[in-house]
Amino acid sequence: MVANRLLASLSAHAIPLRDHAARRRLDRLARRGALPRIAIVKQDCNEDLYCCPPGLSARETLSSTLLRSGPVSLLTEFDAKFYIVRTEPDEECNIWKEKAQALKWAPQEWFEAFRDRIPGRSHGQSKFAVGVDEVPWDDFDIVVSIDVSVPARITQRHPSVAWAYYVREIKAPSWRDSFSRPASGQDIYLSQFFAPLRRASAEHVVDFPYHFQHFGVFDKVFAPAREGERRGVFVEYHTARDASPEEIAALGEFGPVYAPNARDDRIDGGERILELSMQGRGLEALLHSKYHVKWGGRGIFGTAKVEAIAAGCLAVSTASGDETRFLQSPATTVTGFADVLAKLRRLESSRASYEREVARQRRLVDYLCYLRPANDLIDAWQKTVRTKLSRRSIA
Repeated sequence: MVANRLLASLSAHAIPLRDHAARRRLDRLARRGALPRIAIVKQDCNEDLYCCPPGLSARETLSSTLLRSGPVSLLTEFDAKFYIVRTEPDEECNIWKEKAQALKWAPQEWFEAFRDRIPGRSHGQSKFAVGVDEVPWDDFDIVVSIDVSVPARITQRHPSVAWAYYVREIKAPSWRDSFSRPASGQDIYLSQFFAPLRRASAEHVVDFPYHFQHFGVFDKVFAPAREGERRGVFVEYHTARDASPEEIAALGEFGPVYAPNARDDRIDGGERILELSMQGRGLEALLHSKYHVKWGGRGIFGTAKVEAIAAGCLAVSTASGDETRFLQSPATTVTGFADVLAKLRRLESSRASYEREVARQRRLVDYLCYLRPANDLIDAWQKTVRTKLSRRSIA
């Protein structure tokens, strides 16, 4: 109870003040052309994020994603360049294998197959992959890897670059181990956390969400969705797969309902293909729905909720099993499906209440998923490079 009151206090008072200072600093750096030059890198066996050649626009890059939207604001606000690199055998570049060996998601060969063929597409990721020694790393100030994509034997040759990485799957052993020390050849660990109270406890750790996004980022990439035209409900992915037809039909009271079920996925060569998240019906629903709702399904880390708020939806969710319940207030927290209907009716009946909740969630996402992590990454970059170059000069 005390912790909840503290979070509420931070949300209501501290964040708006910090938001202003953080935004002002980024604006000042942008005007001076002093924002860091950033590359995003993934391996050719990674079954998430973008699948395209380097040098494309933010829209083309984002539209190519295999699954999630990811750190979109790196593409839009930092003009980050994206690369797929061929997977190297070095030990530190083997984090991806934990999904097969430790987590038992699928055989290792399933992930490796993405090099040659992506389900539903006519090519594999090797079509766009380059060698780690072919990328002009010194063109960048920060390189952000999804897992560790660039081996230490390469990173050590570029001391003026800050090497940062996510461990994409938060259940993987390397995700936990990286809080104690960074992977070999890496400088900064991006934890994926973004709660009001920082969780980073070591100098090399930066609380930095996988969905590094802010409200309006999707309008920036795609055609804007006008606020007055928002209608209907986007049902969270896992909830949609457990929902009954009667529940989905009942949500039609609030307008169009987007709730893809497993049977809606396409089949290609015996493999089920999830509907593309940044194309077609899913993207249209994200940009035009008024609400994003969750009342069942498995526990979540909150990436889909952040994406929905950044796209303009108001998120209504259960608190149980939700790592981002701090984004909810009593007006947007539900206990089950009946409560979803009750809360949506209340929000529909009071424009002032709806606008208050929308403003609150957007302010939190802007600060926790963009402004604060952007500034923290810049601080970590500057400190890392100063330290490395200082050690090099002494040596």
